Amino acid sequence: MTQQKRWMTNMIAEAEVCSTKMPWERGLRRQAMISRRLDAEERKVKVTLPPMPVGIQLAS
Repeated sequence: MTQQKRWMTNMIAEAEVCSTKMPWERGLRRQAMISRRLDAEERKVKVTLPPMPVGIQLAS
């Protein structure tokens, strides 16, 4: 049982030091990039993106 607890403690410590941006952290930047790309295209039908849900506030 102690081995599993030590493994979990080490995993949590490594996750806190991780500097890789996760997909849910890139939401606003990605949404802006897609919006710019769609605005640049010459289409008869424009695709719009819904606003980010209120519950998802991304840290800067």
